[in-house]
Amino acid sequence: MIDTTTTTPQIESLTGGRRRILIVDDDPEARALMRMALAPDGHEIIEAGDGLAALRIAHEMRPDLIVLDIEMPLMDGWLTCQRIREVWDTPIIMVTAVAQLEARVKGLGIGADDYVAKPWDIDELRARVQAVLKRADRRPFLERPVRYSDDHLTVDLATREVSVAGEEVALTPIEFGLLRYLVQHPNQPVPSSELLREVWGESYNDAEATLRVHLHHLRRKIEPNPRRPFYVKTERGVGYRFQTRE
Repeated sequence: MIDTTTTTPQIESLTGGRRRILIVDDDPEARALMRMALAPDGHEIIEAGDGLAALRIAHEMRPDLIVLDIEMPLMDGWLTCQRIREVWDTPIIMVTAVAQLEARVKGLGIGADDYVAKPWDIDELRARVQAVLKRADRRPFLERPVRYSDDHLTVDLATREVSVAGEEVALTPIEFGLLRYLVQHPNQPVPSSELLREVWGESYNDAEATLRVHLHHLRRKIEPNPRRPFYVKTERGVGYRFQTRE
């Protein structure tokens, strides 16, 4: 069963609406300052001290906006942003230590909506938060499946856990990336070129043999019978399709 519990958030006006904002920073003092800056606008502020905690809290509490520091232990802001974008379309403002062009370009390239540079100004931070929330009001919330489960296979995109017959299965990052993208497009053909572009990037758009090898390994790990795959079906002349059990 495909779970699309990423329900559309209730959109409220900026003048009277109460939004839930997740602040992610390993420095408690920095989180406290940001809370003091944003709380007067009526927002509900929640916090995480590292990227791993941010993913868990985002899954459980579905914030309307994430303010994400880059320099953090365990999982930095770059990787945290990428992991969030795999599952949610929640607006993200990156916090950079310096206003370097490369950092800004990288953040926007991996899915961030805006950035602020340290040391940030309170009025600028509040203005950027309001602007990003306002833009989010005007775009449809991207609802993606976050979990697939049946009596054989379970795929949780939020926690990145995959289990077969109740036993956890270890997938490589490439294998998980392929499975993630297919699960997010259930029961529909996905062109090989699209899979390559989404998982490897533009430079691999012709590496069909590489794709086949990784899908072969993925099938060996998740299929009841890899020689007759049920979940990852080949669409001849097109690509592949993730088939669900009704």
